[in-house]
Amino acid sequence: MTGIVMVLILLVAIGVLPNSFNIIALSGVIIILAYKFRDMFKKAYLFYIVGLVLASASLYFYKSVYAELVITGIVGYSFMFVVMISGVLPRKWLLTRNVRRNRGMFSILSFIFISPHAISHVLGLVGGINLFGIAAYILMVPLTIISFQFIRKEIDNKDWTRIQKAAYIIYGSLFIHLLYVADGENKLVYGVLFTLYINNKLIKEFRK
Repeated sequence: MTGIVMVLILLVAIGVLPNSFNIIALSGVIIILAYKFRDMFKKAYLFYIVGLVLASASLYFYKSVYAELVITGIVGYSFMFVVMISGVLPRKWLLTRNVRRNRGMFSILSFIFISPHAISHVLGLVGGINLFGIAAYILMVPLTIISFQFIRKEIDNKDWTRIQKAAYIIYGSLFIHLLYVADGENKLVYGVLFTLYINNKLIKEFRK
């Protein structure tokens, strides 16, 4: 699996893939790491610190080619996609259990890495403002705050379940945003991914 991770990272690094496949590739890297090295993310605060440093540097050097994956939102979307699919995979799978145990951390990292993308558009550094993208980002703020473990412990399980329903609005807004701003090839991939997500989510809900 280490070889697969290296190949996926290489493909993303050399820039031969369209944005949609970069998101899929990075999501695959995150999932493999969560599955293979389940204790890797125990010290979440270290990942938050590294994430904040990289996100801040990317925003400051937004014109640099090295900041592109963050400024375009690819890294942030990748973490969010992992959070999404962890909710539709069978819970009995070891893969699902290992990913879900880090779901809160991935949600926070998603927000950290999407922030430079959102801020750069709001400030007019790159492109314009898309209402669906901004709406999703604003909704992510409270959900990110309650994803921190010390806050999560203070919330009743039933209340937590209700609050998490707002995540579906975020998912929908983000995909509408991506479908709106993407070109033909990426638009098709995003449409397929969102359709598959909705289909699997509905199947899972009906089976409860």
